[in-house]
Formats: sequence, structure tokens, C-alpha cells
Amino acid sequence: MNELHHWWILPTVLLLSVALGLLLIPISRAVGLVDHPGERKVHERATPLAGGPAIFVILGSLLAMYAPTSKFDAALFAGISLVFMVGLVDDRRHVSPVIRFLVQVAASLVMVWAGGICLEDFGRLFTSDVLTLGMLSVPLTVFAALGVINSFNMIDGMDGLSGGIFLVAAAGMALYAGAAGAVDIHWVLLASMAAVLGFMLLNARLPWNSQARIFLGDSGSTMLGFILAWCFIALGSDSNETGQRAYMPMTAVWLIAVPLLDTSTVIWRRWRAGQSALSADAQHLHHAFLRSGFSVGATWFLIMLFAIAMGLVGYLLEISSLPEHYSFWAFLAVAFTYYYIISRTWSIQRFLGRDFIYNDFDEQT
Repeated sequence: MNELHHWWILPTVLLLSVALGLLLIPISRAVGLVDHPGERKVHERATPLAGGPAIFVILGSLLAMYAPTSKFDAALFAGISLVFMVGLVDDRRHVSPVIRFLVQVAASLVMVWAGGICLEDFGRLFTSDVLTLGMLSVPLTVFAALGVINSFNMIDGMDGLSGGIFLVAAAGMALYAGAAGAVDIHWVLLASMAAVLGFMLLNARLPWNSQARIFLGDSGSTMLGFILAWCFIALGSDSNETGQRAYMPMTAVWLIAVPLLDTSTVIWRRWRAGQSALSADAQHLHHAFLRSGFSVGATWFLIMLFAIAMGLVGYLLEISSLPEHYSFWAFLAVAFTYYYIISRTWSIQRFLGRDFIYNDFDEQT
């Protein structure tokens, strides 16, 4: 991707994303690739899952153009193709969690073995000494990738939310990649952001969208999660094209704090209740906002502010003269605080000073 130095490519990608999204709406309906309303769903009408296919066609085409001469592009194309295809099948007909998990593991191993992207250490995570991973390097890299992929997938539950979260995280990583001279990753992030911006024009609550026209679907959310996982691991280690990390490993965690906090809290609460970690419910962060009477637009705006604030905290810790492990302990404090607030929210049915007023989302606008 380092040959894509013409900036006109980015607005072209954006426009193509919009055009393909619109083109795929009737096709998605015809083949049954739609998301139907349900008890835990915010939307009120069957919505085409055209966002993921549109973004894949665009990004996949760009990567495929350079795959024959670029190991980076070839490996990334193979990885996103695996994740996208199993997600697409799951969108059309249910795929068992085990199959999805195994395919995501395979894509993560493509990242490690074909892309050369691997976590060798966690930096100075606890003390002033570098925490090297040794023989655990590959399994922990795969574990980290799976965590990002599935946390991003699980937060995809409201118009504009997953796209907005992706843009915040990708923009932050693109700034670090550009400053470090990681050209390939920089361009992948910029092209992905342009494609997602095009999707957002059809998905977010905007004057011309009373509700989302299209959704990402599992195919799109897991694919974008995989791209974030690849970039965050590469930039936080020495395995990127520059040979040195663009930021300390914990900085990436701040950039993707919202999906990580939301997903880990939901999974922990399900586990304590004796439920499957993969079971669906309506107890994510955006559900707390909606049940408290916030509109979809206000919920989106406040969660975006939260995501941006977390990224800024990570940036300030990155450029400060504080030891690296301060970032870890600070994030741990935020995580425990978040867990306490959210757990209490569902316990007392009250959030940000507002009593819960909705038992479902049929009346939400």
C-alpha cells in the first residue's frame, strides 16, 4: 500500500463505499441478508447487512491489487477475507461459535506467520522491567487479536456506534503510524476510515437517515475488528515495517477502551450469572443510555466523547515522562471504576442520575 500516495484515492473510496452500500441494499434484501428487529434490538425494521460487503469489496480490491508484490498486502487480504467470509455466512445463516472462533484463530495465525506481526513483549507493564513473552508470544498475540475482533463485534448494536468507535480508534492509530513512518499501516488505516465514513453516511442518524439504511453485520464488524487488531499489535511492537514500535503497548488499549471495557464487563457479568459468555442480551453501555431516556443521537455523541477522552488520556500518558507502567495502572483504575458504575446501574436501574424508563426499545427515536 505504500505506493498509494495519491490523496484523491481517499475521497474516491468514500464515494465508492456510499455507492456500493446503496447498490447492495436491494441485493441484500433479495438474498435474505437482513437483520430483523428483536427483543434486544434497537432498530424497528428489517435492515440490509450491506455495509460489511461494501467495505470488503473496496478494501479487498485495494489490497489484492498489491498482493502479488507485497507480503503485507497479501497477508492482510488473506486475513480479512477469512474473517469476512465466516461473518457473511453467519449473517445469512447461523454459524456455530466454535466455527467462527476457529476461523478467527486461523486469520490471526495468518497475521502472525504470513504477516510477521507478533507481540514479543508487553513493554514495561508492571514495573520498570520489560515483560517479555517468550514462548507465549504467539498464543498471546492470537488471544489479543481475538479479544479486539469480538469486542468490536459485540459493541455493534446501535446506529452509527461501531462506525464511530472504529473511526476514533483508527484515527488515533493513523496519527501514530504516520509519525512513526509506518507507511503501509498508515494507508490501510486511512483507506479503512474513508470506507467506514462512506458507510456512516448510510448508517448514522443524520438528517437524511431517520434510521440506519444499512448495517455492518458480523461480516463487517469482525473484519474491521481484525484490521484494528492487526494495526494495534503491529504498531505496539517491533514487528512493523519500521522495526520499532510507534507507541508503548498500553497506548493502543486506551484507543480501543470503550469496546474492551464494555465487552469485558458484559462477559464477566454473564459468567457470574452462570450464563454463556457468547449469549446475547441488552445490557451493553448503549442500552444503559437508551433505557435512561437518552435518544440514539445523544447516546452516540456521549459514547464518542468517552472514546475520544480515553484516547486522549492514552496520548497524554504516551508523551509524558511517566514510566510506562503508570499507563497500565491508570487503565486498571478506569476499568474497575467503569465496572462498578455499570454493575450498579443494572442493579438499581438508574444511570447518570436518570431512572430507567424503557423496558424495550420500540419507543426509542
